[in-house]
Amino acid sequence: MEQNDQNSANVADTGALTPEQTQDTQPENAQSENTESDSTGTAATDTPAPSHTVETPETQDATQPTSEQQGDESELTSDEAQITPISYEEVLTKMALRHPQSEIDAALAQAIAFEQAQHVEAYQQWELEVVIAQAKRDEALAHNATVTAAENRAENSAENPAVNEEAETALVDVPELPRQPKIDMALRRSCYRTEYVEVDLELTTQTQAQRKEYDDAAHILRIYPATEAHSAEYIAQVQRTRFKASRARKMAQQTVIVEGMEFDADELSQQRMARALLLMNETQTTMWVLANNEVVQVSKKQLFEACKQAGEQQSALWVPAI
Repeated sequence: MEQNDQNSANVADTGALTPEQTQDTQPENAQSENTESDSTGTAATDTPAPSHTVETPETQDATQPTSEQQGDESELTSDEAQITPISYEEVLTKMALRHPQSEIDAALAQAIAFEQAQHVEAYQQWELEVVIAQAKRDEALAHNATVTAAENRAENSAENPAVNEEAETALVDVPELPRQPKIDMALRRSCYRTEYVEVDLELTTQTQAQRKEYDDAAHILRIYPATEAHSAEYIAQVQRTRFKASRARKMAQQTVIVEGMEFDADELSQQRMARALLLMNETQTTMWVLANNEVVQVSKKQLFEACKQAGEQQSALWVPAI
């Protein structure tokens, strides 16, 4: 009872406080609350935060193409786009219409590239068909081997009905493997550029008929003429005759220069100079036509020097230096 009376007295005292006294007590309560909140915040900040975060790798979608796959597909698409379909018949048409050789060569290269692309595709398909056909072939061979063995057992034990029923199974046809695709070179080679090979027919040592050689790398058809076998004596005679003819052509073009005047030095000119020298005295001059058709007066000394140089040149031409 005494305690209750004391509490009621305290309440009465509190109610008796003035407003100024009540405001004085509120900051103390607020300060205590702030102190509690600061202590709580400090405790919260004292907890160490994680230094870094671990990122989980994202799983790439398997259906999404990678950059390398996209690059390969773009390269294939560009390669297919570059190969424009063109047939060898179109190349032959250009040849018949006498188009420029450069245009024909470009069309032929394009036709070959298109044919090669088709051949690669057919070859890949053939490889798949071979695998399937080989499996069926092995299966048929195994089946026929089993049937043959059963027939042999049936012949050896004709009284056993179970063996006879097993032997009644029929043989099956063994499938053939598909034929490997090949490029027919005949149509391609018909578009090659033709070259006729020059052969010295007088110097050949073998007898051969006319022949053709295909250069598939250069796209050229080379045609060699027919040749005959000649003896060594005949070839030596031909070579000697040709040497004389070549020497005569060179001799006809010889000239010499004496004191600024150019004289013809062929054999006929030498004969004319020799005759003139026989008829001239030491002080006499004569009219002479030079190599450039200029008419001049020459002395015996000048004419003698021209004739001498012409003879020396002819000797050097007739007897080659060893």
